Amino acid sequence: MHADLLSSPPPRTPHRMAHRPRSRPRGLTAATLLAATLALVIGVGPAAGDPGADFSALLLYPDIHKDFVVFVYGEDLWRAPADGGDARRLTAHAGQELFPKISPDGRWIAFSAQYTGTRQVWVMPSEGGDPRQLTFYSDVGDMPPRGGYDYWIQGWSPDGKILVRMNRTPWFERMGRYFLVDPEGGLETPIPHIPHGGSASFSPDGKALAYTPIDREFRTWKHSLGGRAQDVWIYDLAGNASRRLTTYRGTDNFPMWSGDRIYFTSDRDFTLELFAYDLSSEEVRPVTTAGDTEWDLLWPSLGPENVVFTRGGRLYRMSLADEAVSPILIRVGGARPGAVPAFDDVSDNLGDASLSPNGKRVVFDARGDLFSVPAEHGPTRNLTRSQGVREHSPSWSPDGQWIAYLSDASGEYELYLLPRSGGEPRQLTNDGEVWRFAPVWSPDSKRLAYADRKRRLMVVDVATGEQTE
Repeated sequence: MHADLLSSPPPRTPHRMAHRPRSRPRGLTAATLLAATLALVIGVGPAAGDPGADFSALLLYPDIHKDFVVFVYGEDLWRAPADGGDARRLTAHAGQELFPKISPDGRWIAFSAQYTGTRQVWVMPSEGGDPRQLTFYSDVGDMPPRGGYDYWIQGWSPDGKILVRMNRTPWFERMGRYFLVDPEGGLETPIPHIPHGGSASFSPDGKALAYTPIDREFRTWKHSLGGRAQDVWIYDLAGNASRRLTTYRGTDNFPMWSGDRIYFTSDRDFTLELFAYDLSSEEVRPVTTAGDTEWDLLWPSLGPENVVFTRGGRLYRMSLADEAVSPILIRVGGARPGAVPAFDDVSDNLGDASLSPNGKRVVFDARGDLFSVPAEHGPTRNLTRSQGVREHSPSWSPDGQWIAYLSDASGEYELYLLPRSGGEPRQLTNDGEVWRFAPVWSPDSKRLAYADRKRRLMVVDVATGEQTE
C-alpha cells in the first residue's frame, strides 16, 4: 500500500456516498484528534495459495506490443517481458505518470505526466530515455477520483499520431473531446464533429473511430442503468456519420478495434468482462469469464497480437489469434518506501462523530473503522478493526451503553449495534436494498430511527430488530 493512500480518502465503492461535513465536538484537543486518526499502514498481499504470490500486484493502465508490456506502478512507468518476469523502471520523477501507450512500431511510449506543474502529453523511447513534452495547453487541474484525469492517452493512429482525450469542453471540466498529437511536434488537432467521449480506438485503416460518447471509466459504479450508462459507437471520420453498436442498458466501454471485430468490456454478466462485436454479422458474444474470481476485467488495451488487461491488480493477456487468456506474472523490484509500516496524520479523513452522554468520550468513523477517543485523558480505542469492511455514521445511545452504526460487513449496508467499549457487534437489519442515512436514538435507548433513499422513515426496535415504517 502506498503512502499517498494515507493522506487521501479511501477509494469509492459502489455503496459509498458523499456525507456532508460535520463540525468537530468542542472540548477535543488537537492531540486527541491526531490520536484518533493515526493509521498503521499494512501491506496488501496475495491470498494464501495464490500461484502468483511471489509476484507483484497493483499494476495499472497496461499496454502491450508483441514481446513487452508497459504499465504504471507507484505512479511511475515500468516495462516487462510480455511472458512475465522482472520489470524495469522507465521513469522516476516525483510527478505522476499515467496511461502509457506504445507506438505501432514499438519504438515509442506516449504518456501523460506532471513534470512541468500541469498534466501534459509526453513521449519517450520504449527502451527508456529522455521524455519529450508534446503539449503545452494548461490542464483543468486535480479532480475527484470519479472525475478521472485530463490528457488521457487513448492510443496511436495507424499513421503514428497520438489519440488523446483532453478536457476542453465549454460546459464541464470533467468532460473531454478527442485530439491528435503529432510526436514530431506542432499543435494538437481536434477530431471534428465528436463533441465529447470516453474510451476510444481507431479502426485498422484509421478512417473510423470506435468510441463511447459517454465517459464513466473512472467511476466505480456497478451495474448502473442510469443516464451515464455507456454504449459503443463508431464514427466514420470521412463521412461524418456515427452508428451505435451496442444497446445494453448497463456498461459497455473500452472499445478496441481489431480486424472485423471490436472488443469491449461489459458488465452484462455481472462482472466486467471482454465481449466481441462482429462487424459483419452484428452479433455480440462473450470472450472471457471471471471463473472463480470476483474481480472485474479493467483497463484493457489492444496490441498487435494481444489484448492486455488487469484483474485484481495483476496483468493478463488475451491472444487475438485464439482468444486464450494467460497471466503475466511480473516482479517489480526496487525500493518501496511507501510499503514500509508507518504512522501518519490522516485527520482530514475524519467522518461522522457522536459524543457519549457524559461528554467524556466521542466516537468517530475514520478510514472505515470506529474510534473511541477521550475528551482529555485515556486511551484511544479502535472499536471495530475490520479489514475490508467500512463502518460509518456512529451514534451513541442516551444510556451510554451502545453505539449504533452502519456497516457493509454483509455486502450491503446494514444497521449494527456495538458495546460502547467494543466487542461483538449485533446486526439489527438484513434488508440492505437501499441506502440508509445515519441512525438516531430514542431518549429511552430502546429504538432507533433512520431515513433512507426511498424517502421512508423507519423505526427499529433494538431488542427484537423489528422495523416499522
